[in-house]
Amino acid sequence: MIEHKKAFQDLDGLVLYREILSSPLITAFRRVWQTASSAIADKQELLKEYCLLVEQMLGNLDRLPWTFQGEGWTALMVMELLHQENLFSLWAEKGRILQSELQSDQLAREIIGLAARDLKVLGEVARISQQELANLVASRLGVPESALPSWNLPGLCSRKPEPPQERQEAWRYFLSDKSWAEGGGILAEYYRRNGAGRLGRYYAFRWQTAQAVAANAAVPAAANKTAEWRPADAMIPVISRDPIRFSQLSGYEKEHQKLIQNTQQFLAGLPANNVLLYGDRGTGKSSAVKALLNEYGPKGLRLVEMTKAQLPDLPYLLEELKERGLHFIIFIDDLSFLEQDSQYAALKAVLEGGIAMKPDNVLIYATSNRRHLLPEKFQDRQIVGDEDLRTGDTLQEKLSLADRFGMTITFLSPDQKGYLRIVEELAAARQLPISKEALERRALEWEIRQNLRSPRTARQFVDHLTGELQLESGQ
Repeated sequence: MIEHKKAFQDLDGLVLYREILSSPLITAFRRVWQTASSAIADKQELLKEYCLLVEQMLGNLDRLPWTFQGEGWTALMVMELLHQENLFSLWAEKGRILQSELQSDQLAREIIGLAARDLKVLGEVARISQQELANLVASRLGVPESALPSWNLPGLCSRKPEPPQERQEAWRYFLSDKSWAEGGGILAEYYRRNGAGRLGRYYAFRWQTAQAVAANAAVPAAANKTAEWRPADAMIPVISRDPIRFSQLSGYEKEHQKLIQNTQQFLAGLPANNVLLYGDRGTGKSSAVKALLNEYGPKGLRLVEMTKAQLPDLPYLLEELKERGLHFIIFIDDLSFLEQDSQYAALKAVLEGGIAMKPDNVLIYATSNRRHLLPEKFQDRQIVGDEDLRTGDTLQEKLSLADRFGMTITFLSPDQKGYLRIVEELAAARQLPISKEALERRALEWEIRQNLRSPRTARQFVDHLTGELQLESGQ
């Protein structure tokens, strides 16, 4: 018990991992231990704090995404460790703490030494068990240990899946009895492959303006991007993202392959283009980008979605992303501009020719139903005196924005044969008990009612048919 008391005291000496002390769970655990260790502890208050901690632990263990064996407190401490953002994890994310480079980089060796010092302390705290804490609390309360609730419920961990392959080594190592202080290399490799902080935990983010961030945080507004506001604060993680996969998107294999190849080049550090996905409504342009993230998120791809109105914030986002070791797609969905819009100038400057260059680890993918993004009017083709020196200058200005994407992938609505093929593939994937003739007849009737032939229409029809058949069968 004396060793554990010292471990909690040593937490105050953390350097690189000091931010972990702000974790509500660690704060609550530490408070209960300190209260139970006090000779003048109020018994009623101690019981209350312990039960609140158990409630907190149970909630966190229920939300834990991966299976584990043993002590739940240790598993939650490992999860906190894997998602920390500090000098060590950020250097590791950028590949600056590789074993092959440590001999020649003295500063990297010093940083990993500081990390090992912190990891030793955290490992000692993480090894404290619920039974040890309950024993201390029970002795202070004068009750048997069995009278106190436990957070180690076997059902909370046994029903969870294994971690993804790229996260297994670090998860298993730090859950084991091995030394945390000697696990710096494994932890550095985890950060390099998966990212640090929120970028290591989530794949997709939405951008919020400074005003929205300030309003949500109930802090003074930072509309002018003052020192109170950081671009990272405006990247709001998407907790439940669309799980769509390319295997679920039928009829556009060639278009998808172009998008995949460009993204693979990007992730490999090879030249790649910004992409404009242009085409008819409901053809799966946005879904293709989301499918990219589900395919390549485990390989270091992240997505940040911006709206057209937020484009003036683009330089702030680029400034934030250029310092990271991951690869980012800035996704602008349904992009088009009206005659009076000025946001297109911010996008055009970033795509080509602006003073602030786009970082090598960032690409822009946009979808649009309009090929040239800006409306083209008949008068754009007319000479208007001194305002344009040559016929077509205005037109060329409007066409130049789309040209700057480098790659345009066109998604056209399918013909009737293609539409029916998509319907048949979706119905087969769901094993719907319906004949081909009946399926095609009803699919065409649905298309007429919707007045649109597209993959989206096909999916909506199959969704409706699935529900109808299951309702009829009593499922």
